Parts: sequence; structure tokens; C-alpha cells
Amino acid sequence: MYWYIYPVVGKHMTKDILYILISLLILSCSSQKNTQGKSYTEKELEKSILVGDFLFVGKTDNDSIPKKKVIKKDEPKFNPNINKDSLFKIVIKKVHPTKVEGLTKAFNEGNNQEREFLLMILSMNKSSKEEQINNLKANESNIKTLIKEYSVLVPDSLIVYIEFNPKDIVFNTDKSIDLRIYSNRKNKNGGIDQKFRESNLPYNSEVLLEQINTLGWNKKTLMNIKNLLDNANCNSIKNGNITTVGFARSGMGKYSYKFFKNDLSKEEQSEYNDGCLYVYYERNIVLEFGGGAIGQQCFEKE
Repeated sequence: MYWYIYPVVGKHMTKDILYILISLLILSCSSQKNTQGKSYTEKELEKSILVGDFLFVGKTDNDSIPKKKVIKKDEPKFNPNINKDSLFKIVIKKVHPTKVEGLTKAFNEGNNQEREFLLMILSMNKSSKEEQINNLKANESNIKTLIKEYSVLVPDSLIVYIEFNPKDIVFNTDKSIDLRIYSNRKNKNGGIDQKFRESNLPYNSEVLLEQINTLGWNKKTLMNIKNLLDNANCNSIKNGNITTVGFARSGMGKYSYKFFKNDLSKEEQSEYNDGCLYVYYERNIVLEFGGGAIGQQCFEKE
């Protein structure tokens, strides 16, 4: 899912807010404006899918559709019906105690744009490795059912990633779908060709319906996948040699599960247990965390 970083970042931001955000968040950015026909290595594909290619820009061209097809989307913007002071009192409770004083000072002294930017950042959903593991324990059977049912729906020649984004009151956005379609065959350069990629597609978008039709899907198929994900308490899935199931977004990062077809060997267990991006769980299951454009970049320390 794309979150466009609020345009207050830059010359209009006070030094206090800029300093606090830089110290609070680890900044990195990636921007891919023209992606039609892009070829990915397997690692690039995993990273692209995991974190959602978050952008540090206010507006970009449509991801991978013909220019004549313009998609009307809800661009994230602060909901004007929300009282900023009341919301700040709620979201500041989620902040580490060492950051409260500085952020409170920045909020109180900031102009309207700066206050909205802080509220949008602090209002993002939060999760944890503990919640990720607890969900796996509670819903492993439903997750495996999701994987089995989804593998039947996707054509053998393709890798398809789909994520269902909920309505967000603070960001003033409606529910939407992220869809990415890749070839399941390596090209002559050893890469994987991208066929389609779009984020925040409205449920009844013409482009979305056209693309799922190429997969042999329809609206009923989408709702079936959504129900399977809901039963597993998850929000996304990608098929492939390793199936990746997205558990929850946290800030601009994301917690996911990787299910391998076979139990991991000792060498594979070591490879998928670096403590940052991967934590080996058991048998054929690996926990995964991907950092976004800003914020947490690795699994939290024990």
C-alpha cells in the first residue's frame, strides 16, 4: 500500500519537528515511477512486495497502466472532521516515554500542516513480533487453508500479490486493494518480469476488474480471498515457491509469514534467521519483517 509522505516535509517544517522525526524515524526512500515491464531479481521482488515501495513524494504517475486510464483514488490526507488536540492526546500514549516531551513541544508549537503531519505519522497502525507469533498460534490452520485455496486460484504461470487495505478515518481513505502480477518464469537475464502493479485500487475500479479478469477472477473471487484472509487475521498473500502471508502493517513496516514447501535444512534455517528481516520459527515457517520508508527497520530486540 502506498502512503505518500505529507508535503510538509521540506522547507515548511520547523527545525524542532525535523530533528525529532529524524531521531525518531530511520529515513530511507525508494521511488519507482515507471515500472511497466520492470524485471526483478527474486530479492528485489520480495523487498518490493514486503514493504510496498513507500514513496517520499506527494504524487506520482500511475504505477503500470496506460496513461489514458486514469484511476480516481483517495489520496491520504488528514480528515478535517477530527479534532487534532483530542487525537494527539490519544496517539501520544503509544509513543516511547523518552519521545513524549519533544513531540508534545513540536505539536504545540507547530503550524497546522506540521501538526497534521505528526498526527498522521503517530496514528499509523502498530503491531509487534509477539502479536505476529500469537496470531500464528491461534490461526495456523486458517492460514494454511488460505494458502491452499489461494494456490488453486492463481494461474501456474503467474505470481500474484494481493493486499486488502481497510478504510482509514484519520487518513480519510476508503478501503482499497493493492494488486501485483509477475511472471512465474525467469527471463533470459534470470529476473522476474512484472506484468502489472497498482496500489490503492478502489474495489469497483475498471482497471482492477480488467486485471482480475485476466486471472480468471471476478468480484466473487476477490471476496472469497478477503474472507480467507479475514479468517486467518491477515491482510495479504503472495504465492510462489515460498508463500508469503502478510499479517499486519506496523507504521510503514510489515510483519509477514513465509511458508516453505518443505522443512528448512540447517543451512536454510541459518539463512532465514538473521534477527532483522527473518526469524526462523519452526519446520517450514519463517517470520519476516520489512521496514518501510521511515521507522522501524528490523524485528524488535528480545
